[in-house]
Amino acid sequence: MAERSCMLHSEHKVAAYDDVAALVERVADFVAESLADDVPVVTVCRPALRRAVDDRLVERGVDTVRASADAAFLALDAEETLRSFMVDGRPDPVRFARLVDDLVPADGRPVNAFGEMVAVLWERGEVIAALELEALWNSAIEAHSIRLLCAYPSTLLAGADLHDVSRMCDLHDEVSLLGAHPDSGEIRVDADTATSSVHLPVPAAVGSARRFVRDAVTTWGLADLAGDVALITSELATNAVKHGASPFRTTLVRADGGVLVAVEDGSSAWPELQDALPGDQDGRGMAIIATLSRRSGCQSTPGGKVAWAELRA
Repeated sequence: MAERSCMLHSEHKVAAYDDVAALVERVADFVAESLADDVPVVTVCRPALRRAVDDRLVERGVDTVRASADAAFLALDAEETLRSFMVDGRPDPVRFARLVDDLVPADGRPVNAFGEMVAVLWERGEVIAALELEALWNSAIEAHSIRLLCAYPSTLLAGADLHDVSRMCDLHDEVSLLGAHPDSGEIRVDADTATSSVHLPVPAAVGSARRFVRDAVTTWGLADLAGDVALITSELATNAVKHGASPFRTTLVRADGGVLVAVEDGSSAWPELQDALPGDQDGRGMAIIATLSRRSGCQSTPGGKVAWAELRA
């Protein structure tokens, strides 16, 4: 996750959502709370989200017309705003800095902002540009008192490259999930390998990965291994989420009546075998894996590591 300066009103959060209704509620909360705290707020949305948020705020009795007239609330269009600083498919730092300067109050007061421009770029396949824009936002947050909330559809990230999602998470102070975690992917009974989609570094991802491996070994006719495989996967996934703060992806390989389970993440922190004392809630993961598996290990990758364990039927 990103490391923020000591400024009291500086943060960069990202939310992944599984349905638009959850996002509408979150953005409406963000705007309403900002106005209630007397903090100017800016939203940069596509038209459909903007209309839905406006409707929700009206239902709550928030007077956005007056807030806009008082320069406390500004709603911008995502596509139009992107065009103001994108050059040859990449965000131009100078033009973007000029945009931010226009949004920040002249008297130096803090400002809150919500934006889905990065999601627009990612959906177009312009992932590098999206990550560059996230980094530019971080530079702006270091220079000004800005609280920023971004949002991506969770299915978009689930189908993305693991290292791209890992970089995106690293550029934020906090990753949260609105709604349910996406399914882990399709499992074929005639395949010897099953690879999940990308899981976000949120607690719900551990349960999703556990269900994925349990379904896979059951589909393969290895139901007797389901409990142990699920427990090992749970420990490896928990290590990625809790200790690595990283998204991860799970792969199962069946061979000779057994299963290899591997969890790849974007963290360089290796899992360690620890001596847990009676009553300790943590520190038993690697011992559990060592007990249940025939062998286990960890290997470095260009973007992080792969932790694995092999079980025999």
